[in-house]
Amino acid sequence: MILKNYLRSLPGFQFLSDSDVENVAAAMRVDEYPNGHIFIYQDRLNQALYLLLDGQVEVTHYGNTGRHYTLKTIQSGEFFGLPSLSTGKPANATCTSRGPVKVASLPFSAYLLLYQPDSEIGCRFQFVIATQLARDLHDRHDALRNLLVQVYGGVEKLSDAIDTTEVSDNQGVLPPP
Repeated sequence: MILKNYLRSLPGFQFLSDSDVENVAAAMRVDEYPNGHIFIYQDRLNQALYLLLDGQVEVTHYGNTGRHYTLKTIQSGEFFGLPSLSTGKPANATCTSRGPVKVASLPFSAYLLLYQPDSEIGCRFQFVIATQLARDLHDRHDALRNLLVQVYGGVEKLSDAIDTTEVSDNQGVLPPP
């Protein structure tokens, strides 16, 4: 597989020029990893941006109750490691391969160079990053909604719980009909 062709097929990359895509591809390293390889450790700083080319990566969180929670399974074509990399704070979750995987990684130093807002490639690369962050936010929204459905037992009960929350947030004042 030629990495630049793969990148070109991803959302957001259509706005990068051919030379921009070649520069991003040249900065990335493609490797294969076995089942159980840990890319990102929870509570540690992340050192690279990863793009899953083939296979699956599981995102888990070790909670305060001593249990591991699966937050998401990353599929081919998705970036991972963005929140920690973008904020410079420790990761909130661990990312582990489930089966053999092929991953392209972009080191932190290259990420910073590509992310410069005062360059043309930087602005377009930020759009690529924003596209993935929007996808991640959508996935978190879905996961939270599913958790609420489990807690409240169904969509109807979830709607009732949300209505009750709105009433209590408004200090007993009902919203207009």
